[in-house]
Amino acid sequence: MKILIVSDSHGISGPLRTVIMKESPDMLIHLGDSEYPQSEIASWAGAPKTPCIFVRGNCDYNYSDPSLVRNEAVFELKGHRFFCAHGHLQRVNYGLLTLSLTAQEQGCDICLFGHTHVPYDSFGDAISSFNRYYESGFGTPSGPRILNPGSIAIPRGGSKRGYMVMEMKEDGRYEVFYRTID
Repeated sequence: MKILIVSDSHGISGPLRTVIMKESPDMLIHLGDSEYPQSEIASWAGAPKTPCIFVRGNCDYNYSDPSLVRNEAVFELKGHRFFCAHGHLQRVNYGLLTLSLTAQEQGCDICLFGHTHVPYDSFGDAISSFNRYYESGFGTPSGPRILNPGSIAIPRGGSKRGYMVMEMKEDGRYEVFYRTID
C-alpha cells in the first residue's frame, strides 16, 4: 500500500496535483494548510476509492470543507495507529513534546505533522528526553515515530519542496521515503 503524505501546499495546486498523479497513491494524507478545496484534491487522488485524510492547518479556515477536514485524525491501518495533526495547536515551533505526548495518549505509534515546512523523521526523541527526567508512565520510552513531510510548495530551513511516501506491507512492516520536487 502506498500512502502519500503531504503538507503546506498553501493554495499552490500545481506541485500537489503533479505529485498525486505521479505517485498514484492508495491513500492520501494532507497535514494542513492546503488553502484549496479538499474535495478537489480528493478527486485528484481518486476518492472515494482512494481514502483521503485532511487535517486543518492554521491557514485553512476560509478554505476548509467541513465534511472532509478535522483538527486531528486518529486511525488504524495494518496494525499501526496513526495520529495526524497540522501541529500549530501542539505548538510544534517550540518543540515536539506536546505533539509526542498527545500521540502517545491516543495510543499511536506513528505521528504525522506539518506546519514547520521542514522535513522531519525521528523515533520519539521528545519522549525519550522527557522520560529521562520524569516518570511519565506514557508507554514505551522511545515514543512514536514522528514524521513531517515538509512543504510541497514553500519549503523552509534550507529544505526543498517535498513530500513523503510510506510503503506499507500487508503484515504492517513499512518504509518511509522523503522525496523532493525538482
